[in-house]
Amino acid sequence: MRWWKLPLSGAPYRHTLFLLLSLPLAVWSLFDHGTAQRRAAALLLAHPTPFSRVRGLAAVPLDAVSLMVVGYCWLGVLVNVVYPVRPLFGMSGEYRDSWGGPTLAGAWAVHALAGIAFWLLIPWLLRGYVALWRRMAGADN
Repeated sequence: MRWWKLPLSGAPYRHTLFLLLSLPLAVWSLFDHGTAQRRAAALLLAHPTPFSRVRGLAAVPLDAVSLMVVGYCWLGVLVNVVYPVRPLFGMSGEYRDSWGGPTLAGAWAVHALAGIAFWLLIPWLLRGYVALWRRMAGADN
């Protein structure tokens, strides 16, 4: 896949969903021997993984870090793209001292560009986390 097509494909969103579900699935692997993890990986990552209960628990630190990183990244995109409606989320609506200020249009333009740039970079970060997860799971890369 060409580098510029990745953000426009469905892969980053499947990777996001998988990384958000990976921590609860790792805990659940104690009870079902990793069956739910294998199914989620096969469905969302399009690759079967030879996962087990032990490997599921070994991946918990990576799952916890990836959950925080994925949440932070997508929240950063959302908050920057919808900059003018920040007060609805309880955030500061002051734009005179923000990047792109002193006008609302300038602040919105700068934040929207930052959000779009972040949106274009996140798929590459997610791809790295998924590759690391698959390696821990014992899948062929």
